[in-house]
Amino acid sequence: MELTNIIKRPILTEKTNNLQQQNTYTFEVDWAANKFQIKNAIEFIFQVTVTNVNTLKVDKKFKRVGRFEGFENRYKKAIVTLKEGDVINYYPQDANVKADEAKKATKAKEQAKAEKDAAKEKEAKLAEKLAAKKAAKEKNNESEKKSTAKAEKPEVKKEAKKPATKKTSAPKAKSTATKKPAVKKEATKK
Repeated sequence: MELTNIIKRPILTEKTNNLQQQNTYTFEVDWAANKFQIKNAIEFIFQVTVTNVNTLKVDKKFKRVGRFEGFENRYKKAIVTLKEGDVINYYPQDANVKADEAKKATKAKEQAKAEKDAAKEKEAKLAEKLAAKKAAKEKNNESEKKSTAKAEKPEVKKEAKKPATKKTSAPKAKSTATKKPAVKKEATKK
């Protein structure tokens, strides 16, 4: 029997996924294959070392789909234990995807680091520019203070103001209207 015809497919269930954590894998194999052939086929195809092979035969099962009756096919199941450190990857695309994700992550870290460095350089240039502006402004203020101080020194004497004279005017006429006395109103009770 050819090695490539011995293994039909892997059996992927919740129970077999739990067994994979113990480095044990489950396959559907040819009905006539023996343990020695199964071991050789798995070692050849997956490039791993097999330490133990257990087999069991699963009989056909009655199955009804709607009004149609039939049977599921019988098959042989092989439970294979691998040497410590060996792993069978059922999904080779996942291995490629994980490698690509790792590359992307490192690339993203490098890019983020480069962006941080560029931002620091830009910030340093901006701080230097602001410091130069501030120094120039302070220099201008000092020169303005010196020039205004020189201009203020020759003080011009101001003429004293003459006191204001009082105007005399005619007395105001008093109004003839007299004030009316305030009338108190009593509050009415209701």
